[in-house]
Amino acid sequence: MEIFPKKLLSVVDTKQFRPDKSTHYHLLINIGAGLIKIGCLDKDAQACLLLDVYALPVNKQHPSYIQCLAQLYNETFFLIKQDWYSVTLSITNQKFTLLPHLLLSPKDLMAYMHVVCNVASSEEVAVFTHALAKLSVVFAEEATVLDWFRKRYSNSRFQIIHQVNAMIEGIQLEYPVSVVPLLFIWLDKNHMHIAAHENGKLVYYNIFAYETAEDCLSYLSAVVQVIRFERHSGKAWVGGYIDKASSFYWQLKAYIPHVTLKTKIHFLPSPNRLFKKSNPSPMLYFDLMSSLLCQPYGKNKT
Repeated sequence: MEIFPKKLLSVVDTKQFRPDKSTHYHLLINIGAGLIKIGCLDKDAQACLLLDVYALPVNKQHPSYIQCLAQLYNETFFLIKQDWYSVTLSITNQKFTLLPHLLLSPKDLMAYMHVVCNVASSEEVAVFTHALAKLSVVFAEEATVLDWFRKRYSNSRFQIIHQVNAMIEGIQLEYPVSVVPLLFIWLDKNHMHIAAHENGKLVYYNIFAYETAEDCLSYLSAVVQVIRFERHSGKAWVGGYIDKASSFYWQLKAYIPHVTLKTKIHFLPSPNRLFKKSNPSPMLYFDLMSSLLCQPYGKNKT
């Protein structure tokens, strides 16, 4: 029987990170299916000073999930602090939909979700709006889980967003405005994110579950047809769980010749001692790091 929470990664910049200076740090938390990622970033330098990843139970409806969260917080003392500069909780799941902000009606959030997926009676529907993109992401998550985090950070500058919110902000800041259509492909362990930008605007975003490189290429091919992306002249950026030894990388390069493998996050200071110490590509945590960009507070439902 597997014991949770199980530590998968823990890296700390011991020269810079000070638990007693939490008022100077952004606390970033991402919860997905069986996983929690935690990052601390200095509010001035925007350098990542701490990165933790833990395995948790997959079923958030089961009481053991909250019990494991409580155990993790009891064992990781700095998490219980209330005086962070800001706290952002991001949700990773496929229960979301994107809407133009001008068409959003707060009283119809549940109706929007029922169009794209089933929402359990135990789930809460929330929304986060991007001021610059004039785009809203409506999403659902277990209400008991969201309330548990709200109670932990009741005295903090706390907000709840979706992973897609973080990705949208990160993509907008990371990639230059260009008249040439650009595809951004980010691979999580079991899900592939595909975003399309044209003339500095997001024109497409979706997430696909995959098992093989062939699955990824099949989904990408379908998206290319739907958005009429010219793969021979357009550009693609790819990052996450992929490198130049990956079969999907070479399949992608044959399919879209102008492809760039992303290994760095440009909006973070470079070089970053933490990522040099932990070895894996910073792009593995692009979603967590990008949640820092989802500002301002107080204008979105949490």
